[in-house]
Amino acid sequence: MNRFWLALQAFWHCLTEPDFAARVALLFAKAPTGPDLRVLAVLQRDGRLVDFLEEDIDGYSDSQIGAAVRDIHRGCRKSLHDYLTLEPVLPAAEDERVTVPADFDPAAIRLIGNVNGTPPFSGILKHHGWRVKAVHLPVLPAARDDASVIAPAEVELA
Repeated sequence: MNRFWLALQAFWHCLTEPDFAARVALLFAKAPTGPDLRVLAVLQRDGRLVDFLEEDIDGYSDSQIGAAVRDIHRGCRKSLHDYLTLEPVLPAAEDERVTVPADFDPAAIRLIGNVNGTPPFSGILKHHGWRVKAVHLPVLPAARDDASVIAPAEVELA
């Protein structure tokens, strides 16, 4: 019965509040939307990350790739620092011995190597992992009909 009441409320708000209706429409949209795409859009805007990843780099020399990567790295790193607050999942230094507690979160800690037995586990930290502590994404201009646009096409007029 609670879902029926919720459906009636949602129906009424959709009829009377255009902003609410627009947010509900996004739930049914086929194109992906949301903060994940905004992060990708910012990395594309500031570092041209998607352009680089979509480029076939096999024909370029290492020095050409290195020169391109320096600019991409600079722009993407700036975006990460400007819009995300990151912290290590495990605060220890890499190659340091750590103990993984019995109640560890497998989404936060991946065990590699000779994994057998039951936790707690003791091993060498190979990568401290990353966790997003805070998100400060900019509001990007929304595409009129397609929220999956992460970078607009650019047309130079003569």
